[in-house]
Amino acid sequence: TILEIEASAILVKKGQGRVITTGVVDEEEMGGNGHTMRRKSMARGSVDNVLTILHQYFGIHTENYDLHINFPGGIPVDGPSAGVAMVVAIYSAISGVPVEHQICMTGEVSIRGFVKPIGGVVAKIEAARLAGASKVIIPRENWQDLFAEIKDLEIVTVDRIEEVVQIALCQDKEASVPAAKIAAAAAEKLEVVVAAAEI
Repeated sequence: TILEIEASAILVKKGQGRVITTGVVDEEEMGGNGHTMRRKSMARGSVDNVLTILHQYFGIHTENYDLHINFPGGIPVDGPSAGVAMVVAIYSAISGVPVEHQICMTGEVSIRGFVKPIGGVVAKIEAARLAGASKVIIPRENWQDLFAEIKDLEIVTVDRIEEVVQIALCQDKEASVPAAKIAAAAAEKLEVVVAAAEI
């Protein structure tokens, strides 16, 4: 299944920003041996990781924006595999640089900026292909030799979140998007909504 991720960024007074996430599971129950405990969902934890990464590796002060991250479609989302798509969606919303059309991505992102492997990658690649994607970004550790036989879909492997942003954003606007350009773009554009596809 292809999940769309929407992100909206509105510049607010310094340090007054807030983050709203909709369409994700808030808590999950874990149990065994007669014990049950509740924990913050992995998807919700991924949002926290994403905010750290945007600040640490891209120089984005997310606390200066009202951010809304939405997973439309009515399917409750859980799990960390939407991490890279969330980074791209928020980066795009703040910088004003659009995401390439017909691109899908999947991968967990660590607070050190590494793109970590996820489960079900074969099914996710097939879903991207059936949805008409021309390119899919996956963690390098998820690469399988059988992917080389897929001719109608470009599969790009990555190790770092910086690679994902570089590949996913439209290159016709500028060759690269340095962090220094974000503040200028944000000052010109107070609100923008973008979507990135996560598989």
